[in-house]
Amino acid sequence: MGFVPLYAVGIREALASNDLTKMKAIAEQAKKTIKEHGDISAALIELSEAIEKLEK
Repeated sequence: MGFVPLYAVGIREALASNDLTKMKAIAEQAKKTIKEHGDISAALIELSEAIEKLEK
């Protein structure tokens, strides 16, 4: 399986940078990702439930 980017790290780094240009660019990337792939939190919950079910 290849690398799957998770955007929370990039968002937090942009926040910490206090660089408005970087913050806006990351915000746009995050919006695009959410639009294309949906809510990653909900997907993670589904994945966790599937793992738990298979482990039983």
